[in-house]
Amino acid sequence: MVATESEKIRKQVEFYFSDSNLPYDKFLWSLRDNTPEGWIPIETIAGFKKMKMITEDLDTVVKALKEVESDIYELDAEAKNIRRKSEVVQQNHMERSIYIKGLPLVDVDAKDPVAELFNLQDKIDDLFSQHGKVLCVRFKKTDDRPKKFKGSGYIEFESPEVAKKVAELKEIDFDGNKIEILYKPEYINMKSEQYKDAPQRKRKFGFNAFKTQYDNNNKNNKRKNNGFSKAPETKKVKSSEEKPVAVEAEKPAVVEAEKPAVVEAEKPAVVEEEKPKVNAE
Repeated sequence: MVATESEKIRKQVEFYFSDSNLPYDKFLWSLRDNTPEGWIPIETIAGFKKMKMITEDLDTVVKALKEVESDIYELDAEAKNIRRKSEVVQQNHMERSIYIKGLPLVDVDAKDPVAELFNLQDKIDDLFSQHGKVLCVRFKKTDDRPKKFKGSGYIEFESPEVAKKVAELKEIDFDGNKIEILYKPEYINMKSEQYKDAPQRKRKFGFNAFKTQYDNNNKNNKRKNNGFSKAPETKKVKSSEEKPVAVEAEKPAVVEAEKPAVVEAEKPAVVEEEKPKVNAE
């Protein structure tokens, strides 16, 4: 079933404010912290490239967000600003994710590589949504610049059980390509074993709001709890392997099993948004 324009808008906005993205999106997190109550202008969200690929009309975005009440976000009385309803909760993204490879390199020689990757993300999302609820699709890129799509990525589902079940498929057909599937923890263990004797590389980490909170837990913050849930399941933070995104959007996991630093070479990257300045027109 093809999603309507309004459904696409709501799904994308829910992703922006989800546990899979918000704590790892430095731009959105900083905007959230700019006001005591965490409001972000809807106009700013509507200016993201992927949102503009759905529609460039701000009124259409506002109307779609007002049509259906969300469990994740809420609008202010004037429908000018938006924020997450509850505090973020740290999740084990690895255990509910799979690794895939064999994707077409759609960005090669493309006039708009980012747009092509966004479109591919949507197709992969639709493909795997037939097997379970997909929270996000993250594509892996090379470390060198300009970064290039590696033809692989991670898909995060709503639960480890769904991820394990999908991984049992081993492979799936997509536009004439055989997409290989492996449960993400198994993939990470495989790469760790493969490179256990290799020289260690300096590890690079993306933004992680949970780690930031842990490192600064004795400092004063503008907002109570600094946007974090006090739920019992929240644990002290270990360095994450990836920064979750897109659909990716590459971004992608926190509280993962210990891995040799060399595995960081496999760090995924969400397809980056062209994000406007805070005071975007």
